Amino acid sequence: MRALYVSQYFVSANQPGGVRHWQHTRALAQAGHEVSVVTSYVQHKERTIPERYAGKKIVREAEDGLDMWRVYSTPGYGRDLRSRLGNYASFAWWASLAMTRVPKPDVVIASSPSLPAAGAAAVLAMLRRAPFVLEIRDLWPDSAVTMGLVNDRATITAARWLESFCYRRADRIIALTEGIRDGIIAKGIPEKKVTLITNGVDLDYAGGEQVPADIPGVPPDAVVAMYVGAHGTYSSLDTVLQAADLLRGRPEIRVVLVGGGDQKARLVEMAARMDLPNVVFVDSVPKREVPPMIARADICLLPYQDRALFAGALPNKVFDYLAASRPILAAAPEGELTALIRDADCGVCVPPEDPRAMADAIIAIADDPARAEMGARGLAVALERYDRRVLAGRFVDVVESAA
Repeated sequence: MRALYVSQYFVSANQPGGVRHWQHTRALAQAGHEVSVVTSYVQHKERTIPERYAGKKIVREAEDGLDMWRVYSTPGYGRDLRSRLGNYASFAWWASLAMTRVPKPDVVIASSPSLPAAGAAAVLAMLRRAPFVLEIRDLWPDSAVTMGLVNDRATITAARWLESFCYRRADRIIALTEGIRDGIIAKGIPEKKVTLITNGVDLDYAGGEQVPADIPGVPPDAVVAMYVGAHGTYSSLDTVLQAADLLRGRPEIRVVLVGGGDQKARLVEMAARMDLPNVVFVDSVPKREVPPMIARADICLLPYQDRALFAGALPNKVFDYLAASRPILAAAPEGELTALIRDADCGVCVPPEDPRAMADAIIAIADDPARAEMGARGLAVALERYDRRVLAGRFVDVVESAA
């Protein structure tokens, strides 16, 4: 079988970010299928173009047994609608051109966001008379409207039409979370058409046996409350800095924020303005370096904004935390994430955007002599329910059944 996989945000293990697409396409290749991937070469976290791609629009490479087609999309985009739509549209355009050069596929798979690229893949599947598998990682445009990122009526109308077109054209749909699955079904999509495949734990890095990273500015005996992930729109890292301000009386506690994103410069400036001696920022690291980084943590942070949208969040980073066998502090609306943590008894849940509650919870976990047992319980649940190899196998099954 020849498979074409389209995702604007494809991240391999030597890059920062979630590696779901990399894991799933490699699983397809390892199952004996020929896999072509069309993605952007723009580094999503930094929103920059690597030097080796400068001046090029479409580049074909071989990597990890995959036929990689990396294409241009506009870099440097921000939260404003114009630059974000420009980024989506430019990728969809160049991805469409690359897709016409890929050998005729037996099945086309697209991952959304971005929705315009998924729409282009749906059209290609229709023209090539190939089955179409659609993965939904975010209910776009619903999430963008809820966050206030999109409020132009014409744009919303067009996006909802494109979303409906992709759903109608898809032979199978993969949902990242239960909330996303329920949201798709609520739009009138038959339940039997939708398969839940969450993110998962990579057993190669599970167990908390990594050698902890040495982080400049963090004393060896410090108790570390760490966040690893995008410094962007969804995470309420302002709350983390405000909680750090309340932790000045506990100088042995350090708050470490690892990652990059469009909000990072503002957060660094905010920490400097607040003169926080207990906060350390670390740049993004490749996925392979995330386990040693988290191994230095004593508490792992998941801070979200106080929006109903995030009740359905189950981010990739929670599985990194579980795999590291570390207790989790979730500041999030009641939903899938809080249910997982309470069910596993692997951490503490507090209301979102409440610095006092977060600071108190950090102190409570730091002072808990049984905090290592919290992490161990989380790891046990992760290995039982979220083995990434099993989940990747489920993805292969869905694609093969569609084809």
